[in-house]
Amino acid sequence: MLMKPQKLKSLRSVFKKSQFIAFVIMLMICLLMFTSISTLVMKTYVQQNINLLGNTLSDRIQPALVFRDEAILKQVLNEYTQTHSIKKIYVFDNKNNLLGSSIKPEVQFSFFENLLNGWFLKQPSNFIVYHQEKIGVIQIYGSSEATLRFLFTIFFEIFICMAAMLITLWFSTKTTYRFIMQSIYPLTHIAQLVSDQKAYNLRFPDNKIYEFQNLNHVFNELLSEIQSWHNQLQDENHQLSYQAKHDSLTGLANKSYFYQFLMSIFTQPVEKSSTVLLFIDNNDFKLINDKYGHLAGDNVLIEMAIRFKAALLDHCFIARLGGDEFAVVLTNIFTHHQLFEYINILMQNQDEPIIFNEQEIFFSFSIGVAYFNYASSPEELINQADQAMYQAKNTSKHWFIHH
Repeated sequence: MLMKPQKLKSLRSVFKKSQFIAFVIMLMICLLMFTSISTLVMKTYVQQNINLLGNTLSDRIQPALVFRDEAILKQVLNEYTQTHSIKKIYVFDNKNNLLGSSIKPEVQFSFFENLLNGWFLKQPSNFIVYHQEKIGVIQIYGSSEATLRFLFTIFFEIFICMAAMLITLWFSTKTTYRFIMQSIYPLTHIAQLVSDQKAYNLRFPDNKIYEFQNLNHVFNELLSEIQSWHNQLQDENHQLSYQAKHDSLTGLANKSYFYQFLMSIFTQPVEKSSTVLLFIDNNDFKLINDKYGHLAGDNVLIEMAIRFKAALLDHCFIARLGGDEFAVVLTNIFTHHQLFEYINILMQNQDEPIIFNEQEIFFSFSIGVAYFNYASSPEELINQADQAMYQAKNTSKHWFIHH
């Protein structure tokens, strides 16, 4: 069963996701920490404040309780609920009869205030009023209004800090991403060149990031090894190609390469019109082998190849067709005089004998000439040159031109 290709993620998306996760985690931690600390601190503060208010309130309303002055009692109670973190105040006599009360009106944070009040201000705080003896009880329900204001202030400051932190994270992530991409680009660029152009001589440049530098070092070692193998394979391929196209004894082009060269000339009409083929065949080569041995015969062939290459220009194509037969392709032959000069030069190579095992060995050869322009195909050209070569063996000058 074919597996669905895995969806790839970009480095930018990974950075954005990690940035968002880090921000959310930091926000939750900060909110939880500041909320817990602030709430516990404020709880202690409110309770202490209520105790302080209760003690001072008992002193202030003592005369009003003694003289049963409800107006003064009401005024003092309202003053405390309006100016302090108190939600409700009840005053009872020593027989638990309600003498006065004051309730703070609902405010904008009443819902949140009720939640906090229900958590750590649910139970009232009671304070006994004395005048030589117990004359009353003050019951105070604290308010978390000041705590809420403090918490909202903290939350707002946390929001400002987290916004600044988010901007800092965004800028830092963007800067880090740009820096990493600038460090990665040379790696991808060099790798693409190596892949497309097989440029194994290239090397990854030094990198400012330690991990990337180690990666560069590994890749450079791998490229060095690949380049070494590539060069070795190229050398072997060149050597095999050379061996496939050249004669192992003389180093000249072999018969197969010779036919390929002829075909290439026939595809170029302009060059074909000024090109000539020479067939060269040893005279009585069998006698040399019989008299001096096959090693001597091989040395004659090697010496002939050396002399031909030395006598002819570099752009001339010389091949050994097999046995004691050679072929020479002359280009840029526009006159008979040029052709005669080349033939004379070649014929002079048989004037000097070769020395083998301190013996002088004389040799001679015949040349058959055919013009490319008078042949419609390589086979016809070879046939004409071959016929001319056999004609040459029957002449005293040992060369003959077909047509």
